[in-house]
Parts: sequence; structure tokens; C-alpha cells
Amino acid sequence: MVLEFLVGYELKRPLHLFATGAFFSSVSVLVATALFSHAPSMVVVAFMTLPLVYIFTGILRQEAAHETHSHDFRTLLVENMDLAKIYVYLFLGMVVGVAVWFAVLPKSVLVNIFSEQLYNLGQIGVPTGLAVNPEVFSLIAMNNIKLVVLCALLSFVFSAGALFVLSWNASVVGVAVGSTIYKLQAAGSAAGIAVAQGLTLGTFFYLFHLIPEVVAYFFASVAGAFISSAMMRYEPFSKPSNRLIGIAAALVGISIAFILLGAIIETYISHQIQLALRI
Repeated sequence: MVLEFLVGYELKRPLHLFATGAFFSSVSVLVATALFSHAPSMVVVAFMTLPLVYIFTGILRQEAAHETHSHDFRTLLVENMDLAKIYVYLFLGMVVGVAVWFAVLPKSVLVNIFSEQLYNLGQIGVPTGLAVNPEVFSLIAMNNIKLVVLCALLSFVFSAGALFVLSWNASVVGVAVGSTIYKLQAAGSAAGIAVAQGLTLGTFFYLFHLIPEVVAYFFASVAGAFISSAMMRYEPFSKPSNRLIGIAAALVGISIAFILLGAIIETYISHQIQLALRI
């Protein structure tokens, strides 16, 4: 309850949200490592998710009730963009928290703690020299569209369930940024300098395409909550039900547009920056 209260208290303070995300990820790494040393990688993600469920369940319920009133879609989009910022700041904080732990823990330990994240990075080929290949764009876009659908479904089934996708992505990106720090250390940089440079370069690289993706996942989770609310609270085909389902469909469409934007940036800009900087 302390962590849940902390998030609720800091909703209007971006830097505090960022620090809270970093704190969540740090606690998750330590607890998962201490209690589940045989297979902690997915437990880290689960513990990163748990503190956020309570607060985001409340937010999604309030939004579903709020949007049945006569607001135009532009107002709806602006209001939800403000809420999406909460997602983004917490996400970036969790990324930095995981990256720092990845950088400071012994390499022999990392293979166990972040085994699933390392496997995922190996599967998607980060970094890759095929960044300008249209097939890579299609692969990235389709993979992230699947995550959008998964976010909507998870949110539909149990409200803030889409937070698991957020935490998983944060852990994967944190490991990727931590790998950048390792490369800098291997190249001869002192530990402190490597951490500072790695966090700056790694976060800068991923920031370009991750913000549109995180916003897309948030909108998809809101869409799932709206559909659930329409089915559970209102008569089928009633005005409030139709409004919520229409809004949900529009949010899914916007989510896919954000995903395509993120895939374009990742394929044709971010990877080129990564290759140019040799990170």
C-alpha cells in the first residue's frame, strides 16, 4: 500500500513519477533475486507491475465513467494524452532502474536475473545492421501491433492488466541500455563514466521510438477498459454503451497509428543513430 500511495500522491509531478518508476524496478530486482533466485526474470516484471495495478485501475474506471458524458473527441484525446504522460514517466524511470542494476551486478548473475529479457533482445536482433530493410519495419510494426491488441485484451479482462506489457517492455529496454553501459566499460571507460554515458546514449536512442509506442499501449489499455465498462454497466446498443465502444475503436486506431510512427522512427532513424554512435 505504501508504493500505491506514493504513485497516487505523485501523479502531477513528472520527475517524482520518474523516480518512483526507478524505485519500483529496483525493489523488484532485489526482491525477485532474493526470493526467486532460480528463475527471477519474469518475477522482476511481475513485481514491477503489482504496485501500479491499484492506482491505474482507479484511473481507468474514472475515465470510463467520465467519457460517457457529452465531451467531444478532441477533448477526450487531450485528457488521455495527459494520463499517457504518467505511463511514459513511470516507464522511463523503470528503464533507468533496470539499466543501473544491469550495469552494477556481476555478469555471471545477470544471465539468470534477466535471462528472458536477454533472450528477447537476441530474438529481435538488437542492434542490427538491417535497420533500413523494409522487412524489419514490418516485423517491428506487426510485433508491436500484437502488443497493442494484447494490451486492449488484458485491460478488457482485468482492467490494469496491460501494465504487465508496460513493465515487460521497460525491463527489456533497461537491459538493452545496461548492455550499452557494459560495452562502454569494455571499451575502457571508468565505471561511473560508463554509467553516465550509457544511460544518456542508451536512453536517448530508445526515447525516439519508445514514447509513441508507450502512448499507444496506454490508449489500447484505455480502449479495453472502455469496452469492458460498456458491456458491464450499460444496456447493449444504448447511447452510453455505443459512445464508449466508438471511443474505444477510435483509440485502437490511434494506437496503431502511433505504433506505425514508432516503427518508422525505430527502423529509419533510431537504428541509424545507434550504428553511427557504435552503441
